[in-house]
Amino acid sequence: MEEKNNGLNSEENENSVPGEPDALDGKTLKSQKKKKKGGVKKAVIITVVAVIVLILSIVGSGLLIVHHYLGQIEYVDPNDTQHDVLPGSDFIFTDDELGPIAPPETSPSQDGTGGTQDGTETAPPETDVQWPEIGELPKFDDDKLINILIVGQDRRAGQGRQRSDTMILVSINPETNNVSLISFLRDMYVQIPGGYMDNRLNTAYVWGGFPLLKDTLYQNFGVTVDGCFECDFFDFIDIINLLGGVEMDITQAESDHMRDFMGVSVPVGHSNLNGEQALAYARIRYIDSDFQRTDRQRKILLSIFYKFKDASVSELKSIADEILPKLATDLTVSERWGLLMQLLPVVSSMKVSSYSVPFIGSYSSPWIRGMWVLLPDLPMIREKLANEYLPF
Repeated sequence: MEEKNNGLNSEENENSVPGEPDALDGKTLKSQKKKKKGGVKKAVIITVVAVIVLILSIVGSGLLIVHHYLGQIEYVDPNDTQHDVLPGSDFIFTDDELGPIAPPETSPSQDGTGGTQDGTETAPPETDVQWPEIGELPKFDDDKLINILIVGQDRRAGQGRQRSDTMILVSINPETNNVSLISFLRDMYVQIPGGYMDNRLNTAYVWGGFPLLKDTLYQNFGVTVDGCFECDFFDFIDIINLLGGVEMDITQAESDHMRDFMGVSVPVGHSNLNGEQALAYARIRYIDSDFQRTDRQRKILLSIFYKFKDASVSELKSIADEILPKLATDLTVSERWGLLMQLLPVVSSMKVSSYSVPFIGSYSSPWIRGMWVLLPDLPMIREKLANEYLPF
């Protein structure tokens, strides 16, 4: 009987090799495996691409959200000098809303605990200041530190830029997680660059804003400020209220002073201060001195830090929209983003120390140009900054 060949048998006969009857079957198997493998590979690629797109979408949305929050802070252009007081028209501040800062019969205490001199009707003799040459001052390289200056100014409604009565340098070492809060006292008599007369440190901000204040700190103390954040008294009150207050321990003297001279009632002992109470607490100085006043200010910052350093994202988001617009900075949004990326990994493990400049033994209290001032010993202070205060 004659056998009929189907197409497959014909194909086999045409392609078969004598002595290797299974050669075509092997080729077919390899081809099928290759097609199957290609299909699996394609499916894997599609899946990976889909996951990457999803991740990028989530991250992209996150970046937009973070960008939104960072953009809420008012930007102060360091090149905008339209409100500056020009050299030659600078002036002296001699009082504030609480009365004279430094009347002739009173001087800052040498030990930082307050004190008075015998009152006289004539001012003491003027002190002639001989500044050390810049090249003779100790130098240090603080490039590896992140130095942020917190500025509080005594501006009221309708006023322009005022004195920087609070200046706290937040110096961060991202390698060791060590942080230093360093108050620079406002009544220090310093050199103000740019053609201005020597004056109290807090006048530099009035005359030239963030740029002149940063230049002044660098020329006198050798500290490089990377960026500034500022708020005024009214914004400070609102911020503390939005944060739910700050925990403080209040002494009898502090409570009495706030009640009798500031009209603010705060009980003695441990209290959660609201915004108005916290501002009154941060401004106390007549019961002791400006040294203790700046110490109170750093205590407020520390209280806020420890309260929120482990806060959840949702907790931070709930207050960010209301708090951030009350701040101003000379950092661009991209610079704020860079700062945030550096700080996020270390913020929960930061170890914070607190200091003030000047310190006991590093200043005198002369009468200069109608003012009692703190005259800093710049070489001594720079040595202390380099070897102890800055978190190298």
